[in-house]
Amino acid sequence: MQKDIDKTIQQRAERALSDSVVRLELWRPASYNDFVMSFKVENPTQYHWIESDNDSPYSIVEEYLSYASGFFIDKHRIVTNFHVAQRVRSIIAELVSKQEKFHIESVEAYDIENDLILLKVTGEGVPLTIGDSSKIMREEDICAAGYPNGNADITYGVIDGIVPSNQRIRMRIDTTDGSSGCPIFNFHGDTIGVDASGNEAYSYAIPSNTLLELIHKNAEAISLKEWQKLPQIRALTEKKEGDKLQKKGEYRKAIAHYDTAIELNPDLVKAYQGRVDAKMEIGALGGAMEDLLIISRLQPVQFTFSNIKEYISGKIGWVRIMGIHLSIKLLRFILGKCGWFRFKGHTKSGRACREVKQGNRSKAKVLFREAIYDFTRSINIKPKVAGIYNCRGWTKCLLGKIEVEEANNEEAERLFQEAISDIETALKLHTKKPTYKAPYLHTRAVAKAALGEHQQAIEDFDECIRLKPKKALFYRDRGLSLKELGQNAEADFAKAEELDPNVYNQL
Repeated sequence: MQKDIDKTIQQRAERALSDSVVRLELWRPASYNDFVMSFKVENPTQYHWIESDNDSPYSIVEEYLSYASGFFIDKHRIVTNFHVAQRVRSIIAELVSKQEKFHIESVEAYDIENDLILLKVTGEGVPLTIGDSSKIMREEDICAAGYPNGNADITYGVIDGIVPSNQRIRMRIDTTDGSSGCPIFNFHGDTIGVDASGNEAYSYAIPSNTLLELIHKNAEAISLKEWQKLPQIRALTEKKEGDKLQKKGEYRKAIAHYDTAIELNPDLVKAYQGRVDAKMEIGALGGAMEDLLIISRLQPVQFTFSNIKEYISGKIGWVRIMGIHLSIKLLRFILGKCGWFRFKGHTKSGRACREVKQGNRSKAKVLFREAIYDFTRSINIKPKVAGIYNCRGWTKCLLGKIEVEEANNEEAERLFQEAISDIETALKLHTKKPTYKAPYLHTRAVAKAALGEHQQAIEDFDECIRLKPKKALFYRDRGLSLKELGQNAEADFAKAEELDPNVYNQL
């Protein structure tokens, strides 16, 4: 019996791939700026020459090709995921087995919340039968027919359940990139869902009854280009760009995009949530609290036993911000204005070092730059404190190392030269015990070594070791300069490891 069921599903899925399921070719601008510029282009190809607002008369908008899936719900209309159509320049639908390609005439209807969009195409296909998703059962056999990575594929699995929070069908089935928008069939061959997302454990589909609601919805057709320009669609694009920048650690740029998203759609809760997180990262706690108030007004959460987790989560957010806010006020009072900025600089520099170790160089660069800015503000308040110059100089050295790794040699050289200048100032201001000079000399030596001035660097390393002979880092770095000059550095490396076995893990 099981073999008969599998054969029936396979036959219907193969027929669907031939007549009803389309591969969607998606041309996406490579960056946010390219997407904005691409609105000026009428006929998309892989590269576009278009008029530019900058000094040069032309600029290139670069696009890349990706794939998704969709299927006919009547002769001229296909359905796919909303996120598939977001921030694309063009979509071409293809019945691959018949080598028929269709352009998109218009957007017929869409559902942001449920991640669905209906598109009218220039050709005809065979509509699939839409089943009743309210009758699905756990462990029911299913299959997906779509175009993962652009290739036709039929994948088998079972229903795992329904996710109550967003009414998604949870499935144990191996759908992947490019499967988004493909139909999910039951063993009768009826479409009971639209594939939408997945993770390592499960895939998720939008129930077919949700699709039926959208199909019966009366909406005004609009071209894809004009649809992209709608305020609520642009708001989602801005929010997505904000999320992307926040992951990179560029919080202020992220906030600017969240601001634009909220201007376009003042009810977009997810934009406020993203802005809360970004403001928390830069210490703008007052602004974060204001956004939380707006979120609670737009999306009030009443206490019930069914949503206790969501309710407590919201309250914890308030308590967390209030706790941080009070702690910062107390710390600023204790440290004073100069000490506060120095503390912020140390904190951000430390976080940047952790990001470097995790391989997140772009995020580390942002944090190092912000740390330099905080040290500069501290110096502006108290310009005769030697230690702050050393903090800023060392941070510039660390940022310079990243620039070297990314082959930004001019920027790296500027940072190392500025680090040396900071240490020269620190040494002039220094009035404490001679041993306190060792960290300053080490920073200068590292900067000189980075500039290729190894002999001068070694002289500073020698003095560092004379002042603090038990510091492993000094031996390690002197050894590196000796090695660059072709001299024997084994004794220094051995001494460094003897003093601190973890010295080679330090930046």
